Amino acid sequence: MDAEHALVSLASRQHGLVTREQALEVGMTARQIVRRLQRGRWRPVRRGVYAGGWVPPSWEQAVLAVVLAVGPPCAASHGTAGRLWGLPVPGDDEIHVRTPGSRRVALDGVVHHRAERDEITVHRRVPVTTMARTLVDINASEQVVDDALRRGLLRVEELAACVDRLDHRGRRRTGGIRRVLADRIPGHRPAANNWERWLAGVLRQAGLPAPTRQHPVVVGGRRRYLDLAYPAERVGIEFDGFAEHSLIRSTFDDDRARDNDLRLAGWLVLHFTSRSTPTVIVDTVTRALRQRRSA
Repeated sequence: MDAEHALVSLASRQHGLVTREQALEVGMTARQIVRRLQRGRWRPVRRGVYAGGWVPPSWEQAVLAVVLAVGPPCAASHGTAGRLWGLPVPGDDEIHVRTPGSRRVALDGVVHHRAERDEITVHRRVPVTTMARTLVDINASEQVVDDALRRGLLRVEELAACVDRLDHRGRRRTGGIRRVLADRIPGHRPAANNWERWLAGVLRQAGLPAPTRQHPVVVGGRRRYLDLAYPAERVGIEFDGFAEHSLIRSTFDDDRARDNDLRLAGWLVLHFTSRSTPTVIVDTVTRALRQRRSA
């Protein structure tokens, strides 16, 4: 009875599934396992993975059966992970999983990917790649990323950090997700440096003086940093990422207080986004510098 109770408890946490190894670990014999299969009390789902009749079959059960059959640290990934997270992504009949290293997986209806051991969590009682890693793996569109942001399943910083880690490891498939991040990069984090560098390059190529990057200014009793600045003219230039400045209330409020303090201190702060064209940027900055120098 102890083994029976242990298996029922375990299966209740695994969408009605148990593995052969788990059954043996709680004290069931190989003969007892065979008898349950012969009598129909258990149904084989994958090699060494069984379902009891007390839980109806489900898609989540089918995915977890693959993960259990492969064994840890296997996890659902790519499109399968996207469906588990409830993302608006097209599904297919195949189940995608990932394992580390050179391990091979050959199961019917299963697509195997190799990746690192980290960036795995549990969602809907199934080991799965994290939301950030899933978005990178499926090369998510703007709409899919925004869906995750709206539902509070992701912070922009998490996605940017995941992309940076993969780039550092030599991955070459992050270009698409970086373009999506372009409209959503919060200010003052490493991923924003690319845009600061680009903005500074646009200004230099137009013949304007090179601006100072991450210029510190003490206003309102706090030290603030401007993405780019012309300190002599007191002209600041900010790159605004869409999600951080529009979706997070605390950042929205702080940005307004910061701009007010800078304005009262005599600074003219110009704001640009990833959709600001070089022509608009150069023209706006040129007029600002000319205005300040003639004042």
